[in-house]
Amino acid sequence: MELLKGVHVIETFANCALLVDDRLILVDTGADGGAKDVLGYLDRIRRKPTDISTIIITHTHPDHVSGLAVMREKSGAKVAAHRMEADYISRKKPYPGPPGIQRHKPVDIDILLDDKQRFEEMLVLHTPGHTPGSLSLLDERRKLLIAGDACQTEEGTIGPMDDAYNIDPRMHRESIKRLAQLDFEAIIVGHGKPLATGQSKVMRQLASRL
Repeated sequence: MELLKGVHVIETFANCALLVDDRLILVDTGADGGAKDVLGYLDRIRRKPTDISTIIITHTHPDHVSGLAVMREKSGAKVAAHRMEADYISRKKPYPGPPGIQRHKPVDIDILLDDKQRFEEMLVLHTPGHTPGSLSLLDERRKLLIAGDACQTEEGTIGPMDDAYNIDPRMHRESIKRLAQLDFEAIIVGHGKPLATGQSKVMRQLASRL
């Protein structure tokens, strides 16, 4: 679905975002190791995998990174992730959380991102707690927050992730409070529907209750 002009949400087990301008930027690659959902969506909007210039990974959980090896091979795109998460995605280090997380094919990260860095015209935000190197992206031009699993909208509004999946629940809530300081309208999360308007106010209301 096209949430905003040039902002597509590929609804899979864990949603992916596709930003379409003069180039394509893919955020996360889904749970399917063959990346069939992503490839099928590209075909429906009449774009090719090679149109993707950059793939950004929000964190290393398999529902966000399992399609990465296929998408990188088919697109030739550069892959970016927070530097704290890069060695988990490449599987050079074991993930410090529950066993079984690292089921994906290892992929080396081309671009190491840092907190408050500007990348692809977006502000990179380190939002740890769900994983050590989870990141979110603020597209100020579109007033859009791509939050990965820094929060979820499965109940129709913004809430924290289930702590069963958070490596540090306290830090996860601190990251939500940080996101509540931002100005945005729309939000795309990994789990739950994307929401198009008024979402920074909702995030502030959530943060006040944490």
